[in-house]
Amino acid sequence: MIPFVGVPATVAHGMSAYRDVFCRTAAFEHVSRYVSGLLLSENKTLPAIAAQQVYPEGHRVSRRAMHAAVFEAGWDSEQLIQRHREVVGQRHQGRGREVISLDWTLSHYQSGLKIYGMKRSYD
Repeated sequence: MIPFVGVPATVAHGMSAYRDVFCRTAAFEHVSRYVSGLLLSENKTLPAIAAQQVYPEGHRVSRRAMHAAVFEAGWDSEQLIQRHREVVGQRHQGRGREVISLDWTLSHYQSGLKIYGMKRSYD
């Protein structure tokens, strides 16, 4: 897999609208890297995404730091949802009804037949 040396410009631009939801800059950077991994990584698990990250020399970041930023940091999920509605609403206002649906849990896994408990909505 190709390593991630930073957050792609497109993701950084999209995430910039959410910066003030996160109280710490480091947490925001980890979440931005996590979102990048969700979009670009073949394996969408937190350990796999964290393993693909390459940080500048002299910066030592553990996988635990990304986990803490994404799942344990004190950012307000309700504020994030509200901001997301504002951002998406502005970008799609006046375009009529639109539906955006990404549900990769219904995709077929060629190796899924060998995984215990594998079914359509397993993930």
